Amino acid sequence: MIEQPNSLPVLDLQKGDLLFQLRKGGELEWIISRLFAGYNGMALNHVAIATGREELVEAVMPKVQKIALTQFIDKSVCDGLGRPCILVARLKSPWQSLVDDALAFTDDQLHIRYNSDFSPDSQAHSDIRSRAWYCSALVLEAFRKANEGEPIFPETPMGFRDLETGEIFPYWTEFYQKMGQPVPEGQPGSHPALLSCSDKLDVIRVMGQLPARQAANEQLA
Repeated sequence: MIEQPNSLPVLDLQKGDLLFQLRKGGELEWIISRLFAGYNGMALNHVAIATGREELVEAVMPKVQKIALTQFIDKSVCDGLGRPCILVARLKSPWQSLVDDALAFTDDQLHIRYNSDFSPDSQAHSDIRSRAWYCSALVLEAFRKANEGEPIFPETPMGFRDLETGEIFPYWTEFYQKMGQPVPEGQPGSHPALLSCSDKLDVIRVMGQLPARQAANEQLA
């Protein structure tokens, strides 16, 4: 269901709901939204997990944190009618029993640093002091742990290319050169847009008019 103009951004959330958004920001947020198309081709660059009706947990710079729903909404890009661009998805019934354990895992990860280089090694590190998460990786791991180590949402090859040109974005080339690393194209990872397409999820709400991926650069100012 797409929200109508002038409707209030009220969400009837359940624990474990996934909130995808086109998040405000600069060049990085724009580029992340350009890598893959999400549900119905939507441009998405962030995901968080609802811990209740009014609170979420998310992996953002600089760390994993809890955030009020109102704050999350405020960080969303708005469409031409002023509506925040958010998609709400809910686990289908066979996997609802995993929600409490998944949220317990995210509680244990609070204050762990953000995985700014998207390194798979940082996510799997046995030493919690060396561990790091980015938004969709935290979601995948939370539900994998809750499902006794079996993935609910499979990893997907990471991509750093503009799908329109096939070329790696110069941003990523420069970013990884500064760290002395190659661009990790094709390594195991995840992306919020691809996660939004999972057959384990039911999309229950779409707020605002989420732009197509190709038009995302016009929406992130």
